[in-house]
Formats: sequence, structure tokens, C-alpha cells
Amino acid sequence: MKVSEIFHSLSGEGIHAGIPTVFVRLIGCNLRCSYCDTKYAFEGGEELTLDVVVKRVCKFKKTDWVLITGGEPLCQPEATRDLVNELKQARYLVEIETNGSIDPPSWFSLVDSWNVDVKGPSSGSACNSFREKWLTRLRKRDQLKFVADKWTDLDFACSFLKDVRVRSTILVSPMLPNSPDSLFGDVLISQRPWLQEVWNFCVKYNFRWSFQQHKIVYGNKRGV
Repeated sequence: MKVSEIFHSLSGEGIHAGIPTVFVRLIGCNLRCSYCDTKYAFEGGEELTLDVVVKRVCKFKKTDWVLITGGEPLCQPEATRDLVNELKQARYLVEIETNGSIDPPSWFSLVDSWNVDVKGPSSGSACNSFREKWLTRLRKRDQLKFVADKWTDLDFACSFLKDVRVRSTILVSPMLPNSPDSLFGDVLISQRPWLQEVWNFCVKYNFRWSFQQHKIVYGNKRGV
């Protein structure tokens, strides 16, 4: 399989934020979101065997969770399925982040938690790429995420959710600058009005706020 990086850190966002996690970032993505912060995972990386990937995961201090992300993991469906199988046999809990533009795989139920994006207007050409089959598969322990860079994204989320029943946690993630520096001080203060807008939106509609905490601490840095 094509791998960008494997590292141990804390989960920075979503319902597992703050939990020690091993990250496996795969190469390849079928979308080109305007705000993408992992463009380095579009191509390149290492070609690794399944055995090597699992050994690299296991060499880190034992954690419960492994997050498979990208890029887009479902661009390598067979390799991702095999990795999930091996990780489950090793007694890991597995989360997968996916952009929502590829149908749920036949091995959907093997994964402990799916984090599925619904791409809104600010994503650019990726908008409206969501595959509705996800809505019938998502469980209470899964996540449906909307990234919000402006009010049109919040309006989009409201419109999308108006007539659908979603069992999973609904996340709204305010867009943060893709700065190489940590987002403390003036940079974070400059974002405060928008952060407050998203916060109040989540309060009003009973959605869950999801913040990219790793960017607050490290900026848009790899391996954290």
C-alpha cells in the first residue's frame, strides 16, 4: 500500500479528540478541496507491505486507537480493508476518515468509527460529492462532519440535514488558517468572530463543535 506517514500523537478533532492515537496516512485522493491541509498526501509516499505497516503501528507505545486517514483511504480499498483486518486482530480500535465521495465499502462494519465529510461550498469543486448511501449506514458511534469557512457552509449544512435522519454525531468544524505556526495570540484572536458564529450555530442546532486542536498547538505541521 502507498503510505505517506505513520506516527503517534493525540487525536486532534472529532469525538475522539485528545485520545492517544496512532495515525496511518495513506497516499491518494480523488478530490481537490480548496482548503486541503494535507496536499502532500496526494502522491509520493512509500510503497509498504501490510506486514511492515502493522509492525510500524505496533512499535509505538500501546494505544487503543488507530486512525486511518489520507488523502482518501478508500482510494486504496483492498489495502485499507486488509489493514483494518490486521489491526482488529491485534485488538486495536480503528477509526477511518473519509471524504464521503466514495460509497461505504462492503467491510464497513469492521471499522469502530467512521468520520465522514460532507463537502460544502467552501470546498470548491468537491461540493456536492457526498454519496447518500452513507446516511443509511452510519451508526451512533460514527461521525458526519461539515467544515465551515463562511456562512454559506452553515446554510448548506442546515439544508442538507433538513429532511434526513442521521444516527451519528454531527460535527461542525470551523475552518482555521493553514499556517505553519501555532495559532496562538493575534492569529487566533483574529478568528474569534467566526469561531463564535460557529459556536452559536452549534448551540442553536444541537450539533457538536469540532476544533482542530493540533493546529492551535503546532500550526499546520506534519506528524502531530
